[in-house]
Amino acid sequence: MSSILFVALPLLFGFATPILSKFGKNGVVYTSTLMQLFLLSLAISLLTTPSSYVEIISIAPPLGISFVLNSASLFFVVLFTLLMTLFSLYYLMHRKTDAYEDETKFFILINMLLASAIGLVLSSDIFNIYVFFEIAGISAYILSAYKKTPSALEAGLKYLLTGAVASVFLVFAIALIYINIGSLNLAVIAQSFETLPYNIKLLISILLLIGFGFKVEIFPLNFWVVDVYQGSSTLVNALFSSIVVKAYLFVFFHILYLFLPSGEFSVFLVYLGAVSMLIVEIVALRQTNLKRIFAYSSLGQVALLFTAFAMQNENAIQAALFIVLSHSIAKFIIFLALTSIEKEHKSMHIDTLKSLNSPFLRAIMLIAMLSLLGIPLFAGFIGKFLALKSFALEGMFTVLAIIIIGSLIEAIYYFKLAGFMFEKGEKREPLKISLGQKTLFGLLALALIIIGIVPMTISGFLLDAGSVMLDEGSYITLLVGG
Repeated sequence: MSSILFVALPLLFGFATPILSKFGKNGVVYTSTLMQLFLLSLAISLLTTPSSYVEIISIAPPLGISFVLNSASLFFVVLFTLLMTLFSLYYLMHRKTDAYEDETKFFILINMLLASAIGLVLSSDIFNIYVFFEIAGISAYILSAYKKTPSALEAGLKYLLTGAVASVFLVFAIALIYINIGSLNLAVIAQSFETLPYNIKLLISILLLIGFGFKVEIFPLNFWVVDVYQGSSTLVNALFSSIVVKAYLFVFFHILYLFLPSGEFSVFLVYLGAVSMLIVEIVALRQTNLKRIFAYSSLGQVALLFTAFAMQNENAIQAALFIVLSHSIAKFIIFLALTSIEKEHKSMHIDTLKSLNSPFLRAIMLIAMLSLLGIPLFAGFIGKFLALKSFALEGMFTVLAIIIIGSLIEAIYYFKLAGFMFEKGEKREPLKISLGQKTLFGLLALALIIIGIVPMTISGFLLDAGSVMLDEGSYITLLVGG
C-alpha cells in the first residue's frame, strides 16, 4: 500500500463531496469517517514495515517530490490518523444534539488538516513542507472561526495574521537556502548546510526558528495561541492541541537534525524551551477560564517537548515521543470533555466545575490531568521522568530545576481544578453522556493507564524512532545515495 494515500485521499475527499451530498446529510459524514478508519488500518499495518523507504510522487529525488516513511514519521502518521478517526466518531455522537452548520465544509476542513499534518511529517522537500504548512494554516484558521461568533472570528483573524507572518519568514529562509545551495531537497541541503558561511547559516536558522516558532508555540511567539483556544470551538481545540502543533514540532526538529547534526544551537534551544515552559505555567496560575487554563497548560507541555527535542540525543527524543503520545491523548480527553461541559453549562468559568454533575467525566478528566502532571502509573510519568533523566545525565541542572519548578506550578492549578470538580456546588441534573462517548473516553483513559504501567510495549519502537530522527546519514543515503 502507498503512503501517498495518507495525503491524497483526505485532499481528494473534497472533490467527492458533491456526489456524496446526494446521499443525504449523512453521506459526507459517514464516508469521511470510513475513509479515516481505512487510513488508520493502513497506518497500523505499516507498523510491521521493517525499514525506511521512499515513496516517489513524480521523478526521483532530489528533483522530484517524495515522501519518506520510517519509524519516526510512521509514529506520527498512526497517532494523527487514530486521533482524527476518534474525533470523527465522537462528532457522530455529538452531532445528534449539537451538529455543526454546513457539515460538508467542516469535514472537508478536518480532512485537509489531517492531510497537511501527515504531509508535513512525510515530505522530503522543504518547498512541499511549506505547501503543507500553508494548507494546515488555512484549514486551522477557518476552523478557528467556524462558529462565526465575535470571539471565533477574532480567533480566526489572529490565526490568519500570525500564520501570514510565519509564512513570510519561512519563505525567506527557503529562498536563501535555494540561492546558496541550489536545491530544495532536504537530503541535498543537509549535505551542504553546515559548510555555508556562518552568517548565512545563522540567518537561515533564525528565519526558520521564527517561521516555525509561531507554529510550535514557543515563547515569545506564542502570544496569540491562548486567545485562539478561547475563541475557537472547544471541539476543534482537541485537534489543535493533539495534532496540529505536534506536526509542526516534528518537522521543525526533523529539519534541525538534518541541517545541524552537530547540535550547534541546541543549548540555546534547550534554554528557550525551558524558560518558555516556566513563563506560561506562571501565567496559567491567574486564569479563571477553563479554555485558557488548558491552553496555557498545552503551551507548557509543548515547551517541555521543545526542550527535550532540542537536547538532540536518542534518550531525550524517546522521552519527547512518550510525551507527545501521552499529551495528545490526555488533551484530547480534556477538550472533548469540556465540549460536553460547555454544552450543558453554557460557561467555561472555572466555577462551572463545582456544578459538574457527572462522576464519569470527573474521573476521566482527573486521569487525564494526573497523566499530564507526570504522576506514576500514568503515561505522562514515563515521558517526564525520561526527560528529566536526560537533562541530569547531560549535566543541565539549571534546565532540570526550571522544568521541575514549572511542573510544580502546573500541579498547583491542576489540583485546584481537581478540588473544584469534587467540591459540592449548585445541584443540577446529571450531565448526559451517551454510551458511545463513555466508551471512547474510557478507552483513551485506559490507554493512559496501560502505557503508564507497561511502557515497554512501545518504548523500543519510540527509541528506534528517536534514533531514526537523528540518523542524518541514513536519510541522505535513502534519498540521494551515498
